[in-house]
Amino acid sequence: MPKVTFITDDKSADAQDGELLREVCQKNDFTLPFGCENGLCGTCLVAIKSGAEHLSEKTPQEKETLEVLMAYEDQRLACQCKVQGGDVTFDLE
Repeated sequence: MPKVTFITDDKSADAQDGELLREVCQKNDFTLPFGCENGLCGTCLVAIKSGAEHLSEKTPQEKETLEVLMAYEDQRLACQCKVQGGDVTFDLE
């Protein structure tokens, strides 16, 4: 079972394979804020510190929002990416 670690909270939780990062955060009371939950607002922008290869491909909506936000390559929207097959560590920066 993949493990998700949020550096800001110094907290980890197990994730189901294919589970949205947002769902893992919400179920485990991570302090990451969420707004629209549809990949439009950018509230849940996070920096993937390790395990980016264990996240789903960017959706067209996520790509568009990341472009508008001028996000860095290692940044993702937690409401749009799914944990797939391995551990992921992320932070707010």
